[in-house]
Amino acid sequence: MPNNAIFDAISSAWSTEDPVGKRILDLSCGGGDSAEMLARLGYNVVATDYSPPPVMTPGIERVAGVDLNAFLPFRTASFDAVDLVEVIEHIENQPQLIRELARVLKPGGVVLISTPNVLNLMSRVRFLFTGFLRGRVRPAHYSSKPGQAPNIYLLHFYELYYLLFHYGFEVAGLSKTRVKFAARLFTILFWPFMWLFSFITVIRAEKDPVQRRYNWQILSFLFHPALLLSDNIVVKARKTQV
Repeated sequence: MPNNAIFDAISSAWSTEDPVGKRILDLSCGGGDSAEMLARLGYNVVATDYSPPPVMTPGIERVAGVDLNAFLPFRTASFDAVDLVEVIEHIENQPQLIRELARVLKPGGVVLISTPNVLNLMSRVRFLFTGFLRGRVRPAHYSSKPGQAPNIYLLHFYELYYLLFHYGFEVAGLSKTRVKFAARLFTILFWPFMWLFSFITVIRAEKDPVQRRYNWQILSFLFHPALLLSDNIVVKARKTQV
């Protein structure tokens, strides 16, 4: 189960969507907490995991043997929404997963993705002094194979934005989870310098006017409070292409 701050942010984000008659896919459901929450909100839930999901509230469909590095065993455009909570940082083939989410979602469908926020100010300072980011504060254990080590495939927000954009999604919002005092302090100290250097390197140095407009949009996200302050981020994206 994700920590309470993540769980509350996910619940709040889904509560703003209309659940009536909506079929939602909860990927890597774990202990089933997210699936149960979605069912209480009124969604028709399909809960999946690689191992058999636990027994849940009657009405929640459970599907085992779902490998998120492979093709999802569901028909094209068969879901209205997808829930992906603290999962993508464990997935080896992230482009394949995002491509599959786009395939199984209906046009206008919503995906909610939460993941450790490697861009928060505490993470950036930690990287400066240790070489490790939020979510991976020390080397993986030498005996862990890829796919077994926790958070070995951490994802920068821009990388996630890029994948979502190229597979037909538009980022509709960001939500924050837990915010530490030190992150607030570092933001106050460093924000003017971060903005200046970001403007010079991301906007001013770009000569292509079309790319510059995209860069402005990305930069607006990169200075969103959720990305600067939050331990984890919750990204809501909507499928825009058929």
